[in-house]
Amino acid sequence: MKITIAFNLRTKMTQEHAELLAQEDVDRLKDALLSLKHKVTLVEVSGRPNDVVEKILNSEPDLIFNVAEGTVGSSREAFYPGLYEQLNIPFTGGNASLLHLNLDKQLAKTLVSAHGLAVPKGFLVTKANQPIPDDLRYPLMIKPNSEGSSKGITQDSIVENKEQCEKRIKLSLAEFPEGLVVEEYIPGKEISIPYLEAFPGKFLPSVEHTFNLKKLKAKYNIYDYEMKQATARAKMVGVECPATMTEKESKAVFQLAKKIFSFMNCPDVGRIDIRLHTDGTPYFIELNPLPSLHPVGSLMTAAKAKGLEYKDVIRLIIKSASKRYNIGVRPSARITDKNGEKTHRPTPRELGITTGRFDTGVHNAITDVKGVKVGHFTREEDNVEMPGVAGTTSIRTGVTAILPSAGNIFDNRLIAGGFVLNGVGEMLGLTQVMEWNLLETPILLTNTMSVGKVHSGVINYMSKKYPSLGQKTDVVIPVVGETDDSFLNDVRVGLNDSSHVQKAIENAKSGPVEQGSVGAGTGMITCDFAGGIGTSSRVVTIDDNVYTLGVLVLSNFGNMRNLTIDGRVVGRELDKSVGEDLRRKEKYGSIIVVVATDAPLLGSQLNRIAKRSALGLGRIGSYAATSSGEIMIAFSTANHVPRVQADPKKHNTLRFISDQHINPLYESCIECTEEAILNAIFSSHGMSGREGRYSPAINQEQVIELLNEGRRINASR
Repeated sequence: MKITIAFNLRTKMTQEHAELLAQEDVDRLKDALLSLKHKVTLVEVSGRPNDVVEKILNSEPDLIFNVAEGTVGSSREAFYPGLYEQLNIPFTGGNASLLHLNLDKQLAKTLVSAHGLAVPKGFLVTKANQPIPDDLRYPLMIKPNSEGSSKGITQDSIVENKEQCEKRIKLSLAEFPEGLVVEEYIPGKEISIPYLEAFPGKFLPSVEHTFNLKKLKAKYNIYDYEMKQATARAKMVGVECPATMTEKESKAVFQLAKKIFSFMNCPDVGRIDIRLHTDGTPYFIELNPLPSLHPVGSLMTAAKAKGLEYKDVIRLIIKSASKRYNIGVRPSARITDKNGEKTHRPTPRELGITTGRFDTGVHNAITDVKGVKVGHFTREEDNVEMPGVAGTTSIRTGVTAILPSAGNIFDNRLIAGGFVLNGVGEMLGLTQVMEWNLLETPILLTNTMSVGKVHSGVINYMSKKYPSLGQKTDVVIPVVGETDDSFLNDVRVGLNDSSHVQKAIENAKSGPVEQGSVGAGTGMITCDFAGGIGTSSRVVTIDDNVYTLGVLVLSNFGNMRNLTIDGRVVGRELDKSVGEDLRRKEKYGSIIVVVATDAPLLGSQLNRIAKRSALGLGRIGSYAATSSGEIMIAFSTANHVPRVQADPKKHNTLRFISDQHINPLYESCIECTEEAILNAIFSSHGMSGREGRYSPAINQEQVIELLNEGRRINASR
């Protein structure tokens, strides 16, 4: 995607320029966007509007990443979104009306108060001789009405009597003639609630700024201007994330934030600042639709607490903006870069092809389920000598490891289930999983002929990790799933062993998952196109609880003629453009589906969840041929069943969702499975193999063209 960063550069270290971005802030944002494979243009939008318009138009953006705070007037922040709207260019963040409203502090509080929510009692002052209402209780807080970054706020901003108040108003109006807010000071905590629209649950953890008043030589715990600058006072400010609150206080704070966002349309990103009174009442202070993206700011502090890196936050902002404007990443014509290395191929979602109605998780991967990690070991070797046979051959295979839990899965087993749609395939350990409804080992994926060696590799790994295995405790049966990669991989030498299992497990990590022809999917083929590993995730809300469900597939099935994307059988047309010599003709293939969720479920419910993934296969065009294996396993990270019972009563207590509320998980599982398979296909660059064979990459441009053609036909009807 072509993204223009619109910003105002801070050229002076003065209070007047405090809200503007330093060059290092701009460079940090640019580097993050480049790392996300976007084309980036920088446009400094200070100065004459005519020049700004020309620079923006010349950058020809698909999306403007707006971090422009403005430099002139009380509506300065609103100017730029209004300009983008007039130019009909998509942009991140709120529109002009939202930014104008929230830069006017008193106006925003009036709106919030009208909805019956608590705000500090106060009034707007625009003249030095304006009378001060007698019903206000001292101390009072006096601050500029249309400024951010705590500009104009010092310890002297709090006054304790009418004389001090009149004096402070006169001084502050001289510096900020647009007006001042005079309001009752709320004793208590300084709490921020960051918001990311594309993050599961939307709200990040609360952030509390704490103050050592003795060291600061201050009386009131307010976050003043000097504390936000690189000064000695700034080093005396503490940060706690999440904020220290009782359960009741936390609930009240987040309820206030949710109510405010329910009537203030703040897309993509935002931050609400709240004062939590010593009596437990939260008061709205302000909403910031342009929160700081600095690494030590509240937004990034809260994101880090949830395991998000800086670029993850930027990607989520772009994700929600792209969804709002229905735009996608433009496909790259290049398959390799100038060094001959493979470049990222856009997934269907990055191309604007969305699957289903639920939001995806942060990485749109099974690793969005907290604690789940995925690792690959890939073997792509040519000119491999075969023992005792003349000539050379090619290896296209590998191992993929799914670590289901960040904890000790051997001693604290997970609830699990499974389903077999058609059984010409194998998943070692699944019969025990379905009998006990427990998962106690990592899940390994590989090729058909390597199952035994990979099984041994998992045993070796677990024996070292858990020395009591088979000695003081019972034995385990590892879960190992397979599909057949022999069309591209010479299985006479292309087998995987214990060392490959160890490497795949060592490579396991959270975050983004490499997809396509990688790991166990290196030599796999889906609907006659290269690509074996795919993953996707969904976020669902059930009774105010936010849950994540993710799917990873080892996909190796299907015929091109049946390939269905976004409801259209595009395989009919693709089938005509791909030669018969590039296909495996004798075999239909198989698929392994791994489903993970943090929703609390029983084993019987996970059996049914696993079944629903078969419906996702049907959406792609699978008919589960008689020679194929469609095998599914599902697990939940919400409950743990200890191997050794500490309770002498021998009772386990499990939380689980009522069947009356489980349907969103069924639907999300279908969506995830469908998209994971498409991701496996779209992410592959194509794969050569033994005997000169080749499985092509899907032609993304042709797919887009076919889908658009179908939409035009439907629109005409």
